[in-house]
Amino acid sequence: MQIEACERTIDWVAETTDRYVAECTRDVGRFLGRAAALGPQAAVTPFQSENWLSPWLKGLAPAADVEPLLITVRDSVRGEIAMLLPLVLRRFYGLTLVEFADLSVSDYNIPLLGPAAPTTPEKAAEAFDAALAVMPPVDVIRLCNLPLAVNGRINPLALLPGLSQGSVRNVTALPTNWDDYLALRSRKFRKALRQHHRALDALGGATARMITSGAEAGRLLDRLDSLQRARIAARGKRYVLDRPAYSNFYRNVFEHGRADRFAMLSVLESGDTVVAIAYSLLHQRTCTTVRLAHLGEQWSRCSPGIVLASEMIRWMIENGVETFDLGAGGYDYKKRLGCEAQPLLALEKAMSIKGRMALSAWTTFAGRRSLIQSLAAKAS
Repeated sequence: MQIEACERTIDWVAETTDRYVAECTRDVGRFLGRAAALGPQAAVTPFQSENWLSPWLKGLAPAADVEPLLITVRDSVRGEIAMLLPLVLRRFYGLTLVEFADLSVSDYNIPLLGPAAPTTPEKAAEAFDAALAVMPPVDVIRLCNLPLAVNGRINPLALLPGLSQGSVRNVTALPTNWDDYLALRSRKFRKALRQHHRALDALGGATARMITSGAEAGRLLDRLDSLQRARIAARGKRYVLDRPAYSNFYRNVFEHGRADRFAMLSVLESGDTVVAIAYSLLHQRTCTTVRLAHLGEQWSRCSPGIVLASEMIRWMIENGVETFDLGAGGYDYKKRLGCEAQPLLALEKAMSIKGRMALSAWTTFAGRRSLIQSLAAKAS
């Protein structure tokens, strides 16, 4: 894809406001190098880390026909980086959209934060204005899944005016031992967990494994794809995560982050049968689960997803993980596991007449539902 508006821009441009100056590039290596220079603390969630962004920008983006729009915002006086914005340009039914490097795989979107990161609404608005000034002509800016703050770090984009409520983040702080975790759960949960284990024992028993490396990762990722495809198809929905662009991306993330033990597969097995499997990211003492699937039919009464998640929590506690994050989306099982829902915000800003017309149409329930379904199947 060649987006005409972007092709008319030079590769590296700069605009300034009174407080901030912004630069824009399509050079992925340059942007990732700048992110690395900020240090690991700049990536507030795993979705801004090099282990995630590099496979995304170098693999998924070109396969999905989107173009990087990588923006650096600096303090105009001291020259310190305020934030790095890993954005993309994408065509959608005749519209040119600006979005985060997401494509429905990144649960949380937040800039990489530098030493001059804005922490007030006024400064955040000025920094964002500087970023807008270096963007090519587009129709809509659509930035979704914006957390208010993560681990005490404020998301500057969540301070902007005109935000709307989107999904939720599901997160819980873990105690220092397993018994304390169980004590924090309801009596009903503890009883149900014992019943689930007895039901698994009646079917031959099951064991859980946590895998951060090894040759079997490819086979297990294939199994994860097949389990998720079957469950989603049973609900009459379209499944896209096993399409080549997505499937290769998850494999590349696992391989790319192997040295850092960044990606983890958690498997619940009964004999040779994979009963449940999860894909998680380990980042700054937080485990974020982005995919979870399990067998149905006779296994459903065992609640294998809950059993696997509880075994993951046991492993996290034993290995010094402090926070369990079950990702975006409001599901009851996440509450049962102890997660608290935190709001995720969205910014939708029209930048042209065509964009204003599109946003007006998307405000209807049917239109928004159609949009979300379309956005969920962007890559082929």
